[in-house]
Amino acid sequence: TLHFSRSAMSPHRKLLLLVLAGALAAPAFGAARLTYYNNGVLIPVAWPDSSFPIRYAIDRRVVQAVPQAAAMLDRAAKDWAAVPGTNLGFQSLGTVDGASAGKDGRNTVSMADDLFADQKFIALTTNWYDDEGRIIEADIQIDPSAVSGGYNVQQLVEHEMGHILGLDHSAVLSSIMYPYVGTGTNAVTLDSDDRIAISSAYANPKPAVGGTLEGRVYGDNGGIFAAQVVAVNDRGEAVATALSDKAGNFTLPGIPDGTYRIYAEPLDGPFNVQNLAGFWQTAKVTSFPTRYADGGALRVESGHIYGNISVNGSGVITLNPKWIGAWAPGSDSASLLAMPAILHAGSTTTLGVGGDGFISGMTTFDVPSSGFHRISDFKWAGNYVSATFQIDASTPAGSLVVMVKSGNDTAALTGALRIEPSLRSRGVRKG
Repeated sequence: TLHFSRSAMSPHRKLLLLVLAGALAAPAFGAARLTYYNNGVLIPVAWPDSSFPIRYAIDRRVVQAVPQAAAMLDRAAKDWAAVPGTNLGFQSLGTVDGASAGKDGRNTVSMADDLFADQKFIALTTNWYDDEGRIIEADIQIDPSAVSGGYNVQQLVEHEMGHILGLDHSAVLSSIMYPYVGTGTNAVTLDSDDRIAISSAYANPKPAVGGTLEGRVYGDNGGIFAAQVVAVNDRGEAVATALSDKAGNFTLPGIPDGTYRIYAEPLDGPFNVQNLAGFWQTAKVTSFPTRYADGGALRVESGHIYGNISVNGSGVITLNPKWIGAWAPGSDSASLLAMPAILHAGSTTTLGVGGDGFISGMTTFDVPSSGFHRISDFKWAGNYVSATFQIDASTPAGSLVVMVKSGNDTAALTGALRIEPSLRSRGVRKG
């Protein structure tokens, strides 16, 4: 936990850790996909088509602690099953007594007292799979602190359902698979990165619809391992991400038709390689500036493969944004967290970004969306910078990237903003 003055803030959230059992964990290529080595071959982890609907039972203690648990799990299951181009499905077996995690041939959701004591974990998903990467069982355990601490339980179960399906964590702050969960009861939705990850894993028909981007991230010492590669559309939305392999190579499948710029950034916080499972944790974090791919914007069409995309990450960088916050213009109460800031189209708000290497009078930031208009000068205080923005009422819902610049250095907070519809648009006029 980070403690600062009011200029930088304690990130009030807990880690949701994924544990794998029954095989050697290894890299997840593409969009947060779990993969493991078997006899030197990388095999992605997924349920076979014959497993759907995935049947699960809920232990009675979960329902006693969270009376809405069954409905929350049902909603999470429906959200994942609704991803276009897949035939996913879940079926609840109802509430049972004595359910617990363990390889017993049934998928369960249970409570786990003090399982995560002093580790700041509030939930755990364990997957079992065979040598071919076929998942055969998955269990969710929820710590009681998830309820007593006021955490967003709906967001938690949506996240754990993603793990059940074989997804690793995502470095996109607005993603359901981001490894931190906030407090409260705010509505949650799958991010573009979540949807593309699951549609790539369970495409039906195969192969997945969309374009495929292939390329390499390299730096001063050759290929960069575990760089996050991001495809951002012309609205400033991070549509899909991937991690580069040991040679710096990456593949981004399932990219919808559109115009994109591709950039790469290091996993240097708030998300890092320790938030990933297995093989990725062996990566040494390479500090490099956020760089766009050579050649500028790329027009992508479904069914096409776009190769030889090159991202030059040469150089070192001390600039490292880690926190984002939003507050009413004129307020003197700044609060930044390692969580996405929720904004409404049509509003005026002050945004603040904080982290390491921020320099007063030099560090600035930009939201690469035509719907954002900065209407104030930048202000600096301690280790953060802020400015006030007007957001067009027509700005579409979704997540946006924030780009931070300090001199010649550039760094990104991917998915740092989540845009919700205008509050005024929710009213219904009387006829």
